[in-house]
Amino acid sequence: MNKSPIPFYDLYGEAFIRQEPNLVHVEDIAYRSRGLGWEIAPHRHNRLSQVVVVFDNHWSVDLDDTSHQLSGNWLVLIPAGVVHSFHFAPNTQGFVLSINDALVSGKQGDETQPLADLVWQAQAVQFKDQQQIKRFCTYINLLQHELNADELAQNMAVSQLVQLILLTILRQQRLEAMKVSSVSRESTVLLNFRALIEQHYNQHLAVKDYAARLHISVSKLNRLCQTLLNNSPKAIIHQRLVIEAKRRLIYTKQSVEEIAEELGFSDPAYFSRFFKQLVGTTAGCFRQQGNINE
Repeated sequence: MNKSPIPFYDLYGEAFIRQEPNLVHVEDIAYRSRGLGWEIAPHRHNRLSQVVVVFDNHWSVDLDDTSHQLSGNWLVLIPAGVVHSFHFAPNTQGFVLSINDALVSGKQGDETQPLADLVWQAQAVQFKDQQQIKRFCTYINLLQHELNADELAQNMAVSQLVQLILLTILRQQRLEAMKVSSVSRESTVLLNFRALIEQHYNQHLAVKDYAARLHISVSKLNRLCQTLLNNSPKAIIHQRLVIEAKRRLIYTKQSVEEIAEELGFSDPAYFSRFFKQLVGTTAGCFRQQGNINE
């Protein structure tokens, strides 16, 4: 008895050829899975690649001959032609992004773009950054709006949003690669250092305070920054303060004194000296050069 071939679908359960001009489709996981008992039988797509994302839940996916048991916040990449099946927990929250393979190939083929480095192969990638998840969901929501609306330059908006989504996936791949590399420990320390700077840059913590929070010595933090970032921890902390000062000088009408206070400088004169030493010009001159609020 001949075994039935694994069916090709455009979207799961839809054997007809879609004639819509958009090369992208987004739907909630519950849209199809609820009526199927949260089970999607093995199938494949001949022209569609997919990104399946589940938030804060348990689920399993089979990709060709590989099984993944996932828990938490994960996305799964499914290139066209890969046989896949799912088992979701009831009421799973997430979505399926389907992209015409021609669009994916186009992004991959442009070697002048960062997206050329996107590894488009069957794999599971974990989200560990809540802010990254938030941004990713924002892009998806905007994409759903564009796909359902009939507005000016819709195709351009869809294309740009798809690029942002793919770029987010690429960033997750890079983070994952960094964690499994030979310098994974060092890279993790520096990522945590950057996160701490974002939280405390206006509190003017000393390098020893950051080192203590990272559970390493000051000398080790200094070595990692010098080796991997070509700079000292103190200089990196000061760079963050300067970036914030520049933003406020250009994009707000706050006075120099107000900016100094919000950045944790009790003495505006000291802030002015600090800014001039690192930037090479006074805060007032820098604001005039920015010229955005005038």
